[in-house]
Amino acid sequence: MSRIISQRTRPSRSPPARSQRWINLLLVMAPIVGSFVYNQGIRLPFLDGCPLMRAIGIPCPAWGLTRSFMAVARGEFTQAFAYHWFGPILFGGFALACLHFLLELLQQRRIRAFYVPLVRNPKLQISAFLLLMIYHGFRLHHLAHSGELYTWFMQSPIGQWWY
Repeated sequence: MSRIISQRTRPSRSPPARSQRWINLLLVMAPIVGSFVYNQGIRLPFLDGCPLMRAIGIPCPAWGLTRSFMAVARGEFTQAFAYHWFGPILFGGFALACLHFLLELLQQRRIRAFYVPLVRNPKLQISAFLLLMIYHGFRLHHLAHSGELYTWFMQSPIGQWWY
């Protein structure tokens, strides 16, 4: 029994494991840090706007996530949900992942938490993706009925080429 416990808590000090944790930490920190930086007015031109929206005038499923993350960083949760329902949830997930990877780096071992198998569960991943697509479909439907989608498409390079 003690052998099983010692194998689970054995430190993982190999350089590749530490490097991977640092990479993971930096990747999940980027959207959080970026939202605070964007709130200060600092912009990166190549990251401004949705490329799909610029090209064809139709927003992608992540349309509004940057604004939602910025609202969360300011503490404006109602506004964050108005921009994108998934924004505050993803922001919280990224914050939890940051904490998780930071603790793994400090303890120099893998941490087993109840949410790790949930995040890795393919059924949950597919369900979350489908929920995002349904949400996006409702948003596109609303934009189509308001006339905004048609206007955006006509102002896009593809829309101007088409007509």
